[in-house]
Amino acid sequence: MKKFYVCFPFFFFFLLASGQSEFEIELQQRFWKSSNEKQNITAVPEKWKGESAVILYLEQNYKYSNTGKKMFYPSFYHERIALLDKAAVEEYSEFSYDKSESYGGLFIPGYQYKTILGIKIVKPNGTERILNIDQEKVVQDDQVKVAVPGLEIGDILDIFMYRDDFSKTADGSNAFEPVETVMSTSYPVLYRKLSINIEKNFFLNMQTYNGAPEVKEVSTEKNRTRKYVLEATNIEKNDFPRWFYPLVELAAIKFQVVFAQDNHSSEAFLAENDALRKTGVNEEEIFDYYSNNSTPFLKPYLKDVLKHLKDKEGLSKREQMLAAFYYARHKNFNKFIEIYLSNQNGILGYDRPCEGYTLLGGENFVRFMAGIAIHKEVDYDIILATKDYNGSIDSLLLQNNLMLGMRMNFPEPLYFFKLSPNAQAHNFPAHLEGTKAYVFEVERDGWQLDEERKDQLLPISLAVDNKLEERVTVNFEQGFDLLKVDRKMEFSGHFKPEAMENWLFLGDFLEEEFTKYGTQHFYHCSRRLDNDDERVMKKMKALMLSLEEKHEKGLKESIDENYDLKVENYSHSVVNAARYSRENFAIADSFTIKNQFIQKAGPNYLFEAGKFIGGQVQIEKEEMERNVDVDIDFAKTYVYQVEIKIPEGFQVVGLDNLQVNVANDTGSFVATASVENGVLKYNTVKTYAKSHYEEEEWEQMLPWLKAAYDFSQEKVMFKKI
Repeated sequence: MKKFYVCFPFFFFFLLASGQSEFEIELQQRFWKSSNEKQNITAVPEKWKGESAVILYLEQNYKYSNTGKKMFYPSFYHERIALLDKAAVEEYSEFSYDKSESYGGLFIPGYQYKTILGIKIVKPNGTERILNIDQEKVVQDDQVKVAVPGLEIGDILDIFMYRDDFSKTADGSNAFEPVETVMSTSYPVLYRKLSINIEKNFFLNMQTYNGAPEVKEVSTEKNRTRKYVLEATNIEKNDFPRWFYPLVELAAIKFQVVFAQDNHSSEAFLAENDALRKTGVNEEEIFDYYSNNSTPFLKPYLKDVLKHLKDKEGLSKREQMLAAFYYARHKNFNKFIEIYLSNQNGILGYDRPCEGYTLLGGENFVRFMAGIAIHKEVDYDIILATKDYNGSIDSLLLQNNLMLGMRMNFPEPLYFFKLSPNAQAHNFPAHLEGTKAYVFEVERDGWQLDEERKDQLLPISLAVDNKLEERVTVNFEQGFDLLKVDRKMEFSGHFKPEAMENWLFLGDFLEEEFTKYGTQHFYHCSRRLDNDDERVMKKMKALMLSLEEKHEKGLKESIDENYDLKVENYSHSVVNAARYSRENFAIADSFTIKNQFIQKAGPNYLFEAGKFIGGQVQIEKEEMERNVDVDIDFAKTYVYQVEIKIPEGFQVVGLDNLQVNVANDTGSFVATASVENGVLKYNTVKTYAKSHYEEEEWEQMLPWLKAAYDFSQEKVMFKKI
């Protein structure tokens, strides 16, 4: 059969195409029969012949047109790649993409997208084989997976993915998802092109960064159509090392298209008219946008929370604002979770909470809290900032890169940005730490941008503020075959909200909130007229049980991943949920490990004692040299206190292996160990001194990172007495 393809490639193409639509055949002709020499190149440059793969051609194209209420935005991705080793062959042996989908109905804005994939294999002798996608694809849930059999080293894979999209707009505007990407990939690229075609009423924000080529406007034959193109050649590969922000360090491009018939959109910064490409946003534009879109909530929308605060008037204003925060988290956010789950799982198509139905998603929460601050006469400022991995606010282009927040100016300020199920009033967003922000003072006649205050740097936490403390007790059972592990963990600072999200089951904290605030589930409302409460309640409880099982399974799998093995008999409990205070979040769990970490050596046993400080970062040889800055999420401290009961009749040899002290200005790893009353005890403290390190500091980080990893591999001997 293979020989048949080699001898008659055109005949094979005809047979395959005969089962396809005319449009699919047209696409194949467009991408695979082009006269563009760049699309047909087969030669790998000599300088890259030692690479795993080389991308010979890479093109992305986006097109936007409209009929007034209906927007069409087809796009395609075309890649031609030479596979030069086994790893590349394995990587490109399977593709996946979203299943085609449509949504909408009468009077309901809708959308539709359809994906067409084409794959052609070009052999070193020039013969071509086109994959029958329908034969090779498998649909799993919302994903389509396509296997590519018969790939070999030396093959060229020519792939296109065409996506035909349209959607309707109810109000004459729509902001499409922004695109933010770097120019380089994990393979070198010989030629790369990105083009955007837009018609009238489509606004374009588009700019390149960090040395990427400039965007050029290309003339078109149609007056109402504009085209912008970015081209680059000979792009070296990037290894994308750990702990760095690509959009900050590498050549990149960002763009967003917005449809706005009346030259107005509440979701983006727009140019004065659709004929202009917007390349940046200044502070005045930011000020104008948010001063028009962020007015505080008026008293009628605040009556529930103000009523809640009535019996708290004896508290300080700061304590009242904390109480308002947590009340809003339940009443205006978490109460909607059940309704969302009901809708998504087909239990009840539509409903709303029993008491009130103002959902404070996104920036509305800041407006809500601003209204309360005004009513309570609390001084506050508006803060606009962008997360550190987006780059500086001075190079802002996209509205969704901004975060709207507020600072309540107490002696110990409170910062509020947005709500989430376990949002903490005392927690400041980690990725805003130390970033430059615009701060607007709020006065009676509106916002005031103070020239001396506009460029403030936001607070930075210290390693001691963000701490994970773990106390581990290990006992041997069934001789040396079974380890019984008990842990108690506490999380503070930035560790806390992440841990709460991972460990707390939503059904538990939702039920706790309904009790705390005396509110009702949506299926217990007296206003409901269908008398269907019992059915809905039973289905919701069944759904919650199913979600809880998935939650428990996920926790167990995370422990498996942490220890790189399968644990058994797993159980856990919440010691202190701390959802309404700045106390540490605390949990306890236990599990058993069978036939692991222990090895018999004659009458003695070697035990991998260092395994109980969690998975440590292993710096590979190729990572030792670095040419970009180091960015972690936040300064932090990991503390482990481990106690291992020594089996009777044995003593510990090798205690010196557990004594470590490596420290400098960038961080440290310190470990001490002792034997007391038949128990091997060791304590470790690992500290990341800050969140951002200059490239030159990497060399100083390596010693304590290596010390921590080496400790996790250390063994002691249980010597027979």
